[in-house]
Amino acid sequence: MISGISFGKGVIFHNKKVIACAEIKKGVIHTWSEEIGVGTLPKIWWRVSMSLPWYYNLFHIFLVYMFFFANLDGVNPLWFFVYLAGFHFVFPAQLKKFHGAEHKVFSYGRDVTAQDWEKVKRASIVNRGCSTNVVTFFFVFFFIALLFISLFKAIIIGVIGIGVCNIAAKYEPRLIEPFFRLSASLQRKVTTKEPDRSHLETAIRSYALFQYQWRIWQEENGS
Repeated sequence: MISGISFGKGVIFHNKKVIACAEIKKGVIHTWSEEIGVGTLPKIWWRVSMSLPWYYNLFHIFLVYMFFFANLDGVNPLWFFVYLAGFHFVFPAQLKKFHGAEHKVFSYGRDVTAQDWEKVKRASIVNRGCSTNVVTFFFVFFFIALLFISLFKAIIIGVIGIGVCNIAAKYEPRLIEPFFRLSASLQRKVTTKEPDRSHLETAIRSYALFQYQWRIWQEENGS
């Protein structure tokens, strides 16, 4: 299964074996790919965190300081985890555009080249497999539970809700179709923005590179 990760300067596509990335540096698209190993996760984390606007990182440093060192009388530190769970809803503008480009590449659904960017632009910005689904599952259960029980228990219910919905999505998806419709609406209006040509070409080059590297991996490993 192919998964995508968008960040403030580009798009990553990967499966369990290989990863490919295209990112914009000083107005130029750069690409890299590799077989997934121990150093892959730190490389992704660095790109994601360093691509955020400076005020996001400053705010996150402030949150870490408040969580570990400040006196939080009257403030439940578990709200910090709720913020992290809902980070999809406060993506910066460039990240939303790369997220939209990632979705359109998935929706296009076939081999693609940079010359196809106008066709990809017309594809749907909604991705049925987007992680916005997981966020939606969590917050629907979380907010309902929070009306009746403590914050900690509501978070637990939210996490359980993710598991329940994932199982339902696999065996009886029609039962949670309203959740998918809500997620689709959030994708259109909140977690993505219509991408520009640069965002689309970046996502396309990342996807094309992934497909190329994945074919090489399969040939080398007899798959």
